[in-house]
Amino acid sequence: MQNFDLRAWVYVSPHFDLKMIGKSIISQIKGQVEGLHDLQSVSNSLEEIMCGRSCLIVLDDLWESSCSQLTDLLQMLSNFKKESMIRIIVTTRTEEVAGKIGEDEKNVMENIGRDIANKCQGVPMAAQALGFMLRNKAVGEWKNVRDSDIWSGSSTTDDVMPSLKLSYYQMSPYLKLCFSYCSVFPKGFEVHRGHLIQQWISLGFIPPSPDKHITLEKVGENYVNELLGMSFVQYSTLTSLSTREDTKNSMLLRMHDLMHDLGRSVIGDELLLVDGEKEYSSSNGNYRYALVLNHEGQMAVCNDEPAKLRAIHFSECPEIQLSLLHKSLRILDLGKCPRGNLPASIGKLKQLRYLSAPDMLHKKVPKLVTSLSKLIHLNMSGSIKISTLPDSIGKLISLLHLDLSGCCKLHSLPESFGGLTNLAHLNLANCSLLETLPKSVGKLRSLLHLDLSGCRNLSSLPESLGDLMNLSHLNLSNCSLLNTLPESVETLRNLLHLELCGCTGLCSLSESFGELVNLSYLDMKNCYDLRSLPKSFGRLCELQYLNLSGCLKLNLKVDIETICCLTKLQYLNLSCCPSLMHIPESVNNLKNLHTLDLSRCNWIERFPKRLRGMTSLKFLLIQGCSPWLQQRVRESQFKNDMLTLPKFIVQRTASGICMSSNISLLHAVHAAELEIECLENVTSIEEAAAVNLADKSVLVKLVLAWTPAVGRVVEDEGLLRELHPPGNLKFLKVQGYMGTSFSGWMMNMASCLLHLVCIEMVDLPRCEHLPPFGQLKNLEQLTLKRLPIFRKLGTEFCGGSGAFKKLREFTLIDLETLEEWVTKASANGEFMFPNLHKLEICRCPRLRLKPCLPRATEWRIQASHEIIATKYAVGTSFSLTLSKLHVTECLLLSEEWALFEYLPALEILEISNYQKKKLPDSLVFLVSLRSLKIDISTNNSQEELCDWLVFLAAISDDRRLAVFPSPNLTALENLEISLNDESQRWCKKHDRWTLQNVKNKPTTFFERQVANIQKKVGQSLISYIHAIKQLAERLAVIGLGQTLRDEEIIRLILDHRLGSEDRTLVMSITSCTDDITLNYLYAHLRRVNGFSLSDTSQVSDTLNSPTSDNESYHGSD
Repeated sequence: MQNFDLRAWVYVSPHFDLKMIGKSIISQIKGQVEGLHDLQSVSNSLEEIMCGRSCLIVLDDLWESSCSQLTDLLQMLSNFKKESMIRIIVTTRTEEVAGKIGEDEKNVMENIGRDIANKCQGVPMAAQALGFMLRNKAVGEWKNVRDSDIWSGSSTTDDVMPSLKLSYYQMSPYLKLCFSYCSVFPKGFEVHRGHLIQQWISLGFIPPSPDKHITLEKVGENYVNELLGMSFVQYSTLTSLSTREDTKNSMLLRMHDLMHDLGRSVIGDELLLVDGEKEYSSSNGNYRYALVLNHEGQMAVCNDEPAKLRAIHFSECPEIQLSLLHKSLRILDLGKCPRGNLPASIGKLKQLRYLSAPDMLHKKVPKLVTSLSKLIHLNMSGSIKISTLPDSIGKLISLLHLDLSGCCKLHSLPESFGGLTNLAHLNLANCSLLETLPKSVGKLRSLLHLDLSGCRNLSSLPESLGDLMNLSHLNLSNCSLLNTLPESVETLRNLLHLELCGCTGLCSLSESFGELVNLSYLDMKNCYDLRSLPKSFGRLCELQYLNLSGCLKLNLKVDIETICCLTKLQYLNLSCCPSLMHIPESVNNLKNLHTLDLSRCNWIERFPKRLRGMTSLKFLLIQGCSPWLQQRVRESQFKNDMLTLPKFIVQRTASGICMSSNISLLHAVHAAELEIECLENVTSIEEAAAVNLADKSVLVKLVLAWTPAVGRVVEDEGLLRELHPPGNLKFLKVQGYMGTSFSGWMMNMASCLLHLVCIEMVDLPRCEHLPPFGQLKNLEQLTLKRLPIFRKLGTEFCGGSGAFKKLREFTLIDLETLEEWVTKASANGEFMFPNLHKLEICRCPRLRLKPCLPRATEWRIQASHEIIATKYAVGTSFSLTLSKLHVTECLLLSEEWALFEYLPALEILEISNYQKKKLPDSLVFLVSLRSLKIDISTNNSQEELCDWLVFLAAISDDRRLAVFPSPNLTALENLEISLNDESQRWCKKHDRWTLQNVKNKPTTFFERQVANIQKKVGQSLISYIHAIKQLAERLAVIGLGQTLRDEEIIRLILDHRLGSEDRTLVMSITSCTDDITLNYLYAHLRRVNGFSLSDTSQVSDTLNSPTSDNESYHGSD
């Protein structure tokens, strides 16, 4: 002690806090700890204090066993200059920690470890298994493994790797039994973690613990964890580290094929495999386990040695005969069989402990089942006809696990249900007719897990629920009629996990809710009616997970402060909460928070400039938030390793003379969506490889984006190769990629990305050829956008026959150089996209379709003239599937529209921004057309506008639709023709009159009356004009109309198709001095008949004379 310049003693305690340890040392040496808000500042301060000095540090009572945490601790306390002498003494209560923290023989063990790693032949799974097994072993045992004779044993293609056998031989005898039993299931199996433990217990594989407080289930959990650590079993799907949300898949286990082979090799002749589709050989009498596949009828093995058979699993066996099975059978698994009934002999299996019989057709649980007194696991989930349980159910006093989920006709439970005093797990999920629970449920004092999710008719819970003193998990999700929780819930002091998501009727929580002081997980997502949180909510001091997403009526203006008092929170979801207007400064109290989800909170107006206290924050989700908030987050001073997901922007960082990027932060992320932008900032291939995207099995959406025309440190081809996504991916977007070719995984997507549904390829400046996307069997949407040198979409795009079987939407945008699309994938006439629904082609001016039109039901073509102008061979190019077409921004002349000639099945046509004087000539070929909508853009040309007004007027009466210039359109039911905004303004300015469409009816009372005035045969034009003028003046007197100018009356007349085809008539109407009016009138007279040349002079006089009261009026008011 006398030889050290500095000395510090730190009591670590079970709660390991790296920053606290550092600050404690600094306070003892320096005395001041102000300004040390994050781990980096603490580390810098320690280096400054200890540089060039000797120091003794005592870490007393260290409990932390995590290797990564211990490594960080040692690095923080010893990563100084060489002239510093640091000595660390650690005291601990566990041998595991002592083994990890000690340095004795470290160099020797490292060298031995390298030798063992070399013998693993580069297989990570083998190294993982041995490494986990040797983690707490002494050097001698490491040497024994390295020098084992098994490494030099014979090796054939059928042998399992020696390294895996070594790991197996090092297991305890009970763990060997548990592992080998896993191989009874077929390859690729998935089994629930809890169900597997129950089967181990049923077979006697789990020894009782000397500690009476440790249950068999707990010992089984330890066994599972040990097998997981050795990679002998794996989780089916990883739980998301970015959200920590539990999923059903997070409890499913599976076995790698190599491990399955190892299990089968050690279980040997104890396993009987019977496949009804294969020949069966006689038994040898040693079988203890049986797997029966596709079998119907009696098995021969049952006649040979039934006494030794302990477990039998049936799969796809429609008829099961159990009459000869011995009473010593412990496990009967019918989980993979079709719906049926339990055999009558089930009651004879007196030693049966585990019965899985889901999807049975019984109307109630058979009484024979309740006679199985040793049963510890009963699964009859999905038995949709079960409506009641027998009173004898209470006799199953050994029962630990009961699953009746999905028994949708079960409406009640008997009072005898309380007799199941040892029951630990009760699953009544989706028993949708269940209205209440019996009071006797409070007698289930051993109950740990209760699942009532989806019980939509459950309106209340008994007060006796509070008697379940050991209850740790309660799931009430989607109990939509439940509007309150019983007051007795406050006594559930051991409750750790509570799910209330989807309880849409829940409007409040009582003040007693705060008594759940051990609650660590609370999910109240989509509790739409929840108005406020109780004041006692802040007393939930152990809460780590809180989800309030979609609580639309929750008053977070006040409650946000209460939430910010929950200092142990690790995950907080406030997405889709409209009352969330601000994030207070007190959010810095959440020092342990790693994920904050504010997605789609568009109303946030205030956000802290700094989040200094939130040192653990890793993920900030702001998808769908206001641009202001997103900008504020970018400008705020956060930790460098904090992520805003799903968008992640790669940035370069400098450390001395070395450059690196922050992409390595994605290594610990297991999010469902990732949008990785600015990939040009990645500084090495190794950085990208370390992300290990392929192992992120929860990832379903991935965006890989480079910034175009920006320099790179790493070539795009090499970087893309390392960013191999996981097999579960459904959406992939590649943007800004500058490579000329694609990586192996992209060229072989059909084998590694089987679930891909949508692909977008955007801004690929050097792309001339695309991967063979056609072989992606589940691909439904494909978008190609801005590929400036891409010229041909050929058959290589398909990758072979049977391409694009499920593709529904195909989009081509801004492909200015694309000249050809080969629409048929093979010589036999198979279409490239056989089931295409929607095709969108935008700004592809050179594109031609060869040899024919593609098969689709809906098209949208924008500024792609060649497609519309191309002519095809008659009889081979008709599209009989296209029913809806939208064309926009087409500048072709009306006679150049050839596409319509090949669309005999087209029913709906919309033409937008049409700029020509008349409709396309080829409209006559659209014999099936039911609806035509045209949006006219005349570019303010008065001549073109007048021509269109004439046309509109000619067809403005539904009863005279026959004047439409395409008599072949006999199926036409709806016609809409509209002018663009500029044209409508012109009409309003010059005419005070706007034509609408074919369904247009006169908009004023006067115009409706004019429509009813009919010119009789032989009636003079003068008489007809006087009749209209007289009507106008009469209506003006009574306030229903106005006195019209002469030229307006002419328009009204001509709008009703009365006139003469002679320009002389127009020139003689001297009062019509307005050139626009003359052109308008002439255009009408060109199209209609009715007046002779002799009427010309009379028209002029009539228009200039006052209306006579004696003029006859023909028509009706």
